[in-house]
Amino acid sequence: MAMQLRLSPEEDRMLNELAEEGATSKNQLIASLVKEAWERKRARNFTFALLDQISEERSNLLDRLAQ
Repeated sequence: MAMQLRLSPEEDRMLNELAEEGATSKNQLIASLVKEAWERKRARNFTFALLDQISEERSNLLDRLAQ
């Protein structure tokens, strides 16, 4: 799907610099950054869900460790 991205001149300059340094296009760079952010979010959500599960399943152990 096509999309327009409106950036300030400073943001466009930064994007150009990043793309040049990475020897990639601005489009490829943005796609990569979106994917990385999505993967970080999923990993964070998984970690929080796992910690919640451990907290529920091992609450008495965690209470003893806190003492």
